[in-house]
Amino acid sequence: MAGERSKKYLPSFWQDDSAMQGYMSVIKSRAVNPIDHDRKIKFWTDLIASSCEVERNAVISLDLLKRRFQRGDQVPASLNVVLEHLDRCGVLMPLSKWKEQHSSWMDWSFSKLSKTSEWLFGSSKSETCEKYIHLPTIKIQADLLMNLYSKEFQSEVDGTGSVVAYSTFYDSARDIVHTKENFDVILAHLSERGDVIVGQGRNGEQILKFRDTTSAGPVTFTETDASVHDIRRAMSKVEKEISVLEKKIEKLDVDCRASLRSGDKTRAANLLRQKKRAQKDISDKDGQYQRLLTMLQQLGSTKHNKEVLDAYKAGTAAFKATLARHGLTPDKIDETMDEVANSIDDYREIEEAMGIPIVPKSYDEEELEKELDDLISKQQPLPTPASGSPRKQVVPSLPEVPTNTLGYRELDDDETMNLEKRLQRLRSAM
Repeated sequence: MAGERSKKYLPSFWQDDSAMQGYMSVIKSRAVNPIDHDRKIKFWTDLIASSCEVERNAVISLDLLKRRFQRGDQVPASLNVVLEHLDRCGVLMPLSKWKEQHSSWMDWSFSKLSKTSEWLFGSSKSETCEKYIHLPTIKIQADLLMNLYSKEFQSEVDGTGSVVAYSTFYDSARDIVHTKENFDVILAHLSERGDVIVGQGRNGEQILKFRDTTSAGPVTFTETDASVHDIRRAMSKVEKEISVLEKKIEKLDVDCRASLRSGDKTRAANLLRQKKRAQKDISDKDGQYQRLLTMLQQLGSTKHNKEVLDAYKAGTAAFKATLARHGLTPDKIDETMDEVANSIDDYREIEEAMGIPIVPKSYDEEELEKELDDLISKQQPLPTPASGSPRKQVVPSLPEVPTNTLGYRELDDDETMNLEKRLQRLRSAM
């Protein structure tokens, strides 16, 4: 397996002695030959990075690299120069320096993790044994672990996927991380990023709490998270017990049938009674499992209910702030609606007033009749002729014959001119 894995990061000319002779030799100072120096430094830098990814281990040492890049009985002569260069560039970090920077995290979390990680507390015996952390590989492995969590753990139907046992997660990450010391460094890096926090259960077992994507605050480990872990642990134990009982029932059933075939009814009855007890135990343990599952689901639903309640509170606060910003209050709204109703009433009154027809002033018919009778009574009657004497024809006096032809008086010159002007205006108007 190691040979197959090595082929993935070793160059194609690795077995070519003439091509590898220069890389395996001592790297001269950059002041002597900068081109050759940079070429060899880049070669070993890329090769170390590739080997860390393929070997799934970002914790390296000079001794480890010599064994990893040994060609027969020949080892690279200048790997120490390469490590010093990578340390100056920030690609590598000595483990001792890393422990100083993460002392507070180690005091509370890291010291509770892998008890066998003696490298955390021991000192390097020699320069060749000093360990370094390849930081780019740590970042890559951290992203891979978060992808693993998203695929296998985050989508738990009970809503408690953010809580994962340390041992469970490490077992699932074997294809990403080769050693526990590397795994612990990655957890420290994820903790710095705010993606995970390490807690402890009531039985002392280490528990990982991952960031919830729906939560904006920092990751915190609570008693509820410890309870979730303990419930899962109990459920796992019950599952194993049920599995053992099922296998026992299968064996009892086979033995019972064999006893019947051999004619040993007493033993067969005894085995049958054991089978019935085992079946009852399975039924009881299944009830225990269902109760534990219900408790786990209730814990998950409590979390979701709190999130919904927080959303309600946030929405209510935002709504109130919007109303206050726009000056909207119930009193102002009622006042405005009353004004609108009054305006509508005034408009209707105006419409009704505009719709009343205009009727001329009526007169009292009785007064008109009375006035007409008064006029008739005041009019003098016409003289009537005597009945015996013959009626004398009265010739009315005629007016004098006019002197002008048309029977009109002669007009003055001014009046004539005025008439002509008026006639001319009438014609022009027509």
